[in-house]
Amino acid sequence: MKTHHQLPDGLSFPTPPGRIDRGVERTPFRPAVAGAYLTEILRWRDAVAEALASGDPVIRDVDHFTPRARERLAVLLCTSWDVETRLSFLRSGYGLTPFPAPPRTPRAGDPMLAVLQVLRWRAAVVNHLTDVWDVLGKPELEMGECAAIGMFIRPARLEGRCIYCLTEYGPGHIDPEVHDCVMVSEGQSA
Repeated sequence: MKTHHQLPDGLSFPTPPGRIDRGVERTPFRPAVAGAYLTEILRWRDAVAEALASGDPVIRDVDHFTPRARERLAVLLCTSWDVETRLSFLRSGYGLTPFPAPPRTPRAGDPMLAVLQVLRWRAAVVNHLTDVWDVLGKPELEMGECAAIGMFIRPARLEGRCIYCLTEYGPGHIDPEVHDCVMVSEGQSA
């Protein structure tokens, strides 16, 4: 019986430690905060990839998490794609890319830039999942499969947060167009 409505700790995308809005480039997270958050994100990616590779029983119990949905999530989490996969996703128009490869050393590059790369990757995946099932003809993924993948791509608690930038907003401001979502306006369509 598949009844999981919430994933165990470590398999849901980590919640950002601060706002991801227009001010984030002027006032980014402190390097230590950004580095710690990037470490959390990379642990999440590794945990999900390991659960998929090992056939963890927890993920088998997620509603609509079909073999096709598992395979799609595994591909999305890869840090590189073969030419065929890259071209297929390029043609989709969603701006999907492989998961951003982490810096090779903890001091390599600015951790905030790496965090923003991952959050942009995540927003493109969310955009893809909210739309790919709604087509004429046979969809690549069914709506339930997209929802199952989405469980891994969103924080355990999404209520009150923008689905794209993960920033908390009050009622009436959560819509990405209303708060001028930085993740949507960078090439995504809500």
